[in-house]
Amino acid sequence: MANTQGQGAYQVQTQTQTLTPQQVLTVRLTELPLNDLRERIEKELEDNPWLQGESTEHTEKAENTEEREYSEDREDAEDMDYAVPNEYGDSFDDVDDGIPREPRDNNDERHSHELSDTSESFFDYLVSQLGEYNLTDHEREVMKYLIGSLADDGLLRTPLYQIADELDIYQNVQTNVEELERLLTTVLQQMEPAGIGGRSLQECLTLQARRNYSGQARDQLVTLFQRYWDDFVHLRWQRIQHVLKLDDLELERLRKRIQRLNPRPGGSLGGDHSDNHVITPDFYVETDEAGHIMLSLNEGELPRLTISPDAEQELQMPAVSRSEREAMNYLRQQVGYARMFIEAIAQRRESMIRTMQAIIRLQRPFFLEGDETLLRPMKLEDVANETGQDISTVSRVSNSKYVQTDHGIYPLRWFFTSAATQNGDEVTVRKILATLKDLVDHEDKSHPLSDERLVKMLQERGYAVARRTVAKYRTQLGIADSRMRKQ
Repeated sequence: MANTQGQGAYQVQTQTQTLTPQQVLTVRLTELPLNDLRERIEKELEDNPWLQGESTEHTEKAENTEEREYSEDREDAEDMDYAVPNEYGDSFDDVDDGIPREPRDNNDERHSHELSDTSESFFDYLVSQLGEYNLTDHEREVMKYLIGSLADDGLLRTPLYQIADELDIYQNVQTNVEELERLLTTVLQQMEPAGIGGRSLQECLTLQARRNYSGQARDQLVTLFQRYWDDFVHLRWQRIQHVLKLDDLELERLRKRIQRLNPRPGGSLGGDHSDNHVITPDFYVETDEAGHIMLSLNEGELPRLTISPDAEQELQMPAVSRSEREAMNYLRQQVGYARMFIEAIAQRRESMIRTMQAIIRLQRPFFLEGDETLLRPMKLEDVANETGQDISTVSRVSNSKYVQTDHGIYPLRWFFTSAATQNGDEVTVRKILATLKDLVDHEDKSHPLSDERLVKMLQERGYAVARRTVAKYRTQLGIADSRMRKQ
């Protein structure tokens, strides 16, 4: 297993090393939902005097085609505070647990919604990502139990041998530690957000370091966590500086990178089980009676970023003395990064719109009707093929983003549905579940349908489902067996 894990780490390493600084910045900004992006921009405006932000009061509107139009007739979303680690700024944040704070007052119901019982839970969010992996039914069963074994902070503290015993005793599922180790490292620990499934804080931070950083920054963090963990825990910064051969500036950068990691990756997924969280949609999708679908990218109160005119003038000034040349070099660096930041924001907007447009095209019947049984099987690679983007880009756009439709507000991950093959055609499992529920709802309660009878009735409707699968789906729907349903 150690070799497999090492190979996985090496693959990630070789992939991330190919990214340019512009691409890395774009990746980081694309991952952020609207509220976090607003905070990131505000921080950049504070740190870079040559980056200016003009107030805007518009939301970008886009038809679900390649044509785009912009509208200023939509009210802006209200602000919302998040107590999350500052993953991209240049100074430390005191908060490091990733749990949402109490929101500000917000009277605009259109832009913020409380997550109720119908919202996506910590468990559901992770289970929804299983469709991205080629798993057998047995592996999916094991993975769901692994996910259910996570603590509220997203860490896995239950020993694998104990999980294997529990699966055997309570679920009648046979597995072993080797299989659990493989699924943990190759599936669960590869999910979003980074750090999920770590068996300790040490492993959690190491997973994040490997995924979120590249090159020397990643190597320094991984070395620190794997070889000098005790020094790190006891804050022996002088020794750390010595063993890693860092100067004062490099040590400060290392400490800032550590602050950007999240020791509670499950907190951002609602693992703390708080009752009410407020979310702001990243997209709006509206339909009219003629069947037209309008897509709006919610840009809230994001400022329009520009380079300060003074910067261009100062760049033309002659630099004679050493101090003037140093000042000029610093100015060039700041202006260069500001331009890169503006370009990254534009690329994020492009990726967001293209991805959501593709989801609408692939799931058009649902957006028109609001019937979840109309959702077609869809994976990340389907959207990637539709847009010409990398799967990783689609994944980042879809992660932690929400869309408000005429039928409710949904996380983008919700649209990526698992599939079952029936008569050579793929149908969503949701459709089978809906049919099963309908059959039970309309059964004769004095003679409820047995699982064997449900199998036959589903087969009559074109769904070749095994009895064991019917029992599993029935359990997922909270439907008791026929003996318990009898009235």
